[in-house]
Amino acid sequence: MPAFPVQLYQAWLLFLYTGLALRENILRVNGSDIRPWWVYHHYSAMIMALVSLTWEIKGKPDCAQKQRGVQLFLQWAMMQGVAMLLQNRYQRQRLYTRIALGKAKRMDVVWGETAGVARQLWLLCPILFILQGFEAYLGLSLLNTAFIGVISEWQVVSCGMLLVIMAVGNFMNTVKTLKIKSRFKAKMKRVKSKGDMD
Repeated sequence: MPAFPVQLYQAWLLFLYTGLALRENILRVNGSDIRPWWVYHHYSAMIMALVSLTWEIKGKPDCAQKQRGVQLFLQWAMMQGVAMLLQNRYQRQRLYTRIALGKAKRMDVVWGETAGVARQLWLLCPILFILQGFEAYLGLSLLNTAFIGVISEWQVVSCGMLLVIMAVGNFMNTVKTLKIKSRFKAKMKRVKSKGDMD
């Protein structure tokens, strides 16, 4: 696998996550209710992309092992791209519904309600959990190769630790979000059934 396209992709990730972190900080300053984890996550991803840019992936005796790590990372990145597209579609449809109901404007951040898109969560959630599991596997694989001495460069250890931290944080925040949505939906059903009785 040629090194230049991989490094170009890492540079693009650095640009993307820098932009996301800046955008979310601006939204938080303007009063948006974005969980702090997502800002930390984007800073961690930014650091990982920067570290990955310094990791030489060709021209050494252990190149085959590095190439395998790069292939796993790119597979994970493709899965992440699919998940991002699904999340984008889910959030756009939620925002469209909220705008149609007069509960939101075009620039609002979608949060809280589950208005009519529960079926999409059945598709999105398993993909997110699989992605988070693969992210943890990739991080643990990198740490394993570093600790058994196959590739002991600092970039491998750094990226491995960041991937594991991000996988655990993403999992915890996804579960927290699902619990909040479940409670909100149950509360809305109680309010609706109470209103129907009156």
